[in-house]
Amino acid sequence: MRLYRLLFITGLSVFALVGTAQAAVYGTLQSETLLQTEGKEPVIKEKGDVVNIVSKEEGKYIVTLEDESTYEVEEEAVQILGSLTKATAEDTKVRVAASPEADIIDFLDAETVVLALERQDNFYKVKLEDREGYIYKSQIDETDLELLPYKKTVVEKPIEQKTYIGEEVVNYAKQFLGGRYVYGGNSLTTGVDCSGFTQQIMKKFGVSIARSSRAQYSTNGYRVSVDNILPGDLVFYGTNGKTIDHVAIYAGGGQIIHASDAKSGIKMSKLYYGKPMIGIKRVLD
Repeated sequence: MRLYRLLFITGLSVFALVGTAQAAVYGTLQSETLLQTEGKEPVIKEKGDVVNIVSKEEGKYIVTLEDESTYEVEEEAVQILGSLTKATAEDTKVRVAASPEADIIDFLDAETVVLALERQDNFYKVKLEDREGYIYKSQIDETDLELLPYKKTVVEKPIEQKTYIGEEVVNYAKQFLGGRYVYGGNSLTTGVDCSGFTQQIMKKFGVSIARSSRAQYSTNGYRVSVDNILPGDLVFYGTNGKTIDHVAIYAGGGQIIHASDAKSGIKMSKLYYGKPMIGIKRVLD
């Protein structure tokens, strides 16, 4: 014996065969519509007539009528009412809201037919004769439910854009502008020389480099061209353009920050400030 359940949808009724019903998406026409398809006579359907939505293709719904004839109709011409589907778990929980913490208002047997109205986050809003509720997605047959409206109410935190570590290095180094130059010094507060400055700045960011400018150039990081220079890169100079005797940190915008000399201390200068540049090394990941 076949058992039928009557579901009322906004004043319309749809019969579903319990236990054997296939998923079906129902909609109503928004206005009087001329339905046409190749090889068949055009059909005029009235506003409010119910159609069965089979699929969606390039802005159009493929729909079937009572006689199972198939037509194309513009997407905006159809208002989706819902999709007949069924509960999949014994004691399927129907909740008052789309939340695992919401109160349970009913339990359904597996195979119970429901009308899925829309998806909200991980729940489906369903109609059960005279009441509505929400069923978690794992307890409902999701076959062909992708045409239903989808509401996303869980607010996702925007992805924080991370600052390149080289810019952080430069910002930290700028805190010591005006500091003392002390030959052989290793203190950012009481005095450093050029390589002591770069070593102590990098140490703050967990990067260990050699103590002298020449050793930093020969043993630390890898070479980059001036065309690919980034903030935080080490820039090496030499009086004769051959022998390294000075190192600075590239600060971006064509500038460097360095412990210059005893007269001017830690300061900003142009990348090409006078002493010949010998090379650039990148020691930051």
